[in-house]
Amino acid sequence: MITGAGSGLGLNLADKFLHQGDTVYGVTKTKRHWKEAKKRASSANGLLLRQVDVASEGAVKRFLSEVRKQSGRIDILINSAGYANRPTRLEKESLREFQKNLSANLVSTFLMCKHSLPLFQKQRKGWIVNIASMAGKRAVPRLAAYSASKFAVLALTQCLAKENEDAGFKCVTVCPGGMNTEMRAKLFGRDDALRQQGADFVADKILEIIEGKLAVESGGDVVIRHGKVTAVNPLPPA
Repeated sequence: MITGAGSGLGLNLADKFLHQGDTVYGVTKTKRHWKEAKKRASSANGLLLRQVDVASEGAVKRFLSEVRKQSGRIDILINSAGYANRPTRLEKESLREFQKNLSANLVSTFLMCKHSLPLFQKQRKGWIVNIASMAGKRAVPRLAAYSASKFAVLALTQCLAKENEDAGFKCVTVCPGGMNTEMRAKLFGRDDALRQQGADFVADKILEIIEGKLAVESGGDVVIRHGKVTAVNPLPPA
């Protein structure tokens, strides 16, 4: 199950899982990128696209109820949906934009984790991977709202791990540096985006975590910058 699966990192992840023969619930807020997603997945079966506002508790509960009825389990949840407004100094940031960042990046992750937890706790296995950012490890000036929301994703994942240390499933945070995505191009321009690491590379590293090739303890986080894994951090003690 991948949120933000219509483009960028989410679409790259969906493509990789599909080509391994997995069934993927690709969750998007709108259907704007569905044509491209279906094109990318044209040689693979198992892509189940769903339009869900993951910042709406009612929408998330209805969606996960459907998943429970259809599949009965979730092996992997990747919270990749995200948003960032154009760079703005803090004193000029509107409350509306600040709340939009929190809603898209933090509230969505909270709701998906909260309402999928009963399945993971029942299964006693699986993975929850929350996508934060380097901006969630080191704040970026003029991106205060985005940075704050991504720092909070890191904290949320750590709490989730500490509250479920004996539950059998694992939860980690992935903190990529800049990626060549549509969101990056909108923020900083196409030339800047082209200089960043590929979302495909970051997706490969996430698969390595899930497959056990890149060891990360539950509650830990991984930093991926400039096409390299630059840090694997353990869960801080309580």
